[in-house]
Amino acid sequence: MLDTEKQQALVKVLKEKINKQLLYYLDVCARCAICRDACHQYKATGDIKYIPAYRAELIRRLYKKYFSVIGRIIPKLYEGRKIDDDVLLDELYQVTYACTGCRRCMYYCPFSIDTSHILSAAKSLLIAAGKGNQILKELADAAIMKGENIDMFKDVFVSILKESEPELRKKTKDRKAVIPVDKKDADVLYVALSGIHSILPAAVIFNKAGINWTLSMFEASNYGYFLGDSAKAKQIADRIVEEAKRLKVKEVIITECGHAYRVMNFFYEAWAKEKLPFKITALVEAIYKFVKEGKIKLKEKVVKEIVTYHDPCQVGRNGGFFEEPRYVVSQIAENFRDLNPNRTKAWCCGGGGGVVAIPELEEFRLKTGEIKANQVKETGAKIIVSPCENCRLQLDSLNTKYELGLQIKSLMEFTADNLIV
Repeated sequence: MLDTEKQQALVKVLKEKINKQLLYYLDVCARCAICRDACHQYKATGDIKYIPAYRAELIRRLYKKYFSVIGRIIPKLYEGRKIDDDVLLDELYQVTYACTGCRRCMYYCPFSIDTSHILSAAKSLLIAAGKGNQILKELADAAIMKGENIDMFKDVFVSILKESEPELRKKTKDRKAVIPVDKKDADVLYVALSGIHSILPAAVIFNKAGINWTLSMFEASNYGYFLGDSAKAKQIADRIVEEAKRLKVKEVIITECGHAYRVMNFFYEAWAKEKLPFKITALVEAIYKFVKEGKIKLKEKVVKEIVTYHDPCQVGRNGGFFEEPRYVVSQIAENFRDLNPNRTKAWCCGGGGGVVAIPELEEFRLKTGEIKANQVKETGAKIIVSPCENCRLQLDSLNTKYELGLQIKSLMEFTADNLIV
């Protein structure tokens, strides 16, 4: 049982999260359950707590109890619920951090209710109660620590890049090709993920496209965003913003990471209350433009196996990039077959929203990814391309679990491997 002081503190947090958008979502839901069949987690498990409307209902009941007149007087009749014990918070934790934020439910909802926005209030409550996800918190804190102590990591980072440059020169057939770091007045700052796998293919593409670029010393992923702590999310994004300003770049290209692109392009200016002095571009979009503008040339129809494409929720439905990656893939693949459904109706793979990083949810995410596995089987594809790290990690797990026999490729890898050099 939570003491009165703790309850009051949590009510204050909820009050701070209430705005017109949240009130609209809480008030307008007709509980029609159309969202039920749009959620891969409910479809896979049949558990009502994963119905998007039910997740939202937990927050709605708290709102009714503390912020409506009838709810304060007769909460049971009005379905109001007190923040008075760990049972409620534990249930809220289960449904909140299990959500991948795919927003497929929003697409099907007749009122366009954004469950992920409602759950952002739930995450704030959980964090204030000391029940935020611990793994995501540790990953977010580690990123912040790196930003505060970058000089400790820089030499090792540069050394690893130097070791990779011979491979870059081999792939580009350019003996002068390098991976520049901390280069002032470059046109482009490229923000990769942790690991050379998200750096080398992009370096091949940038070098062949003749781009004046430099590599960020920070990774694109933002676990503060997954955690639901906007202050930490901003701190993590600040590292990239300050670096871009210091180097005086004109454009920041975010690697194949849908949530990282959305954080920088859609959320950061609202958090910081400032207009960024450079353009934010997704690597998916950049590759498409390089191909269309003739800056890079592809080996057309060179891949003979059946190839399919998975729409990452944050890149596609939430980011708006559907045709760009398909155009690139279809130039290279002779036999491209789309998943069904796709684009705005695409099923989530089950690994987004930080879920793939949470060990306790491993069995759950593999179960809820079965819909995606069955989609892939229906295409007969031997290669699947997806421009999202979390999606590829999940697809790799599904590949093993459901014996799909797939090669899993990033868009940049698929492009770099099939460039005319």
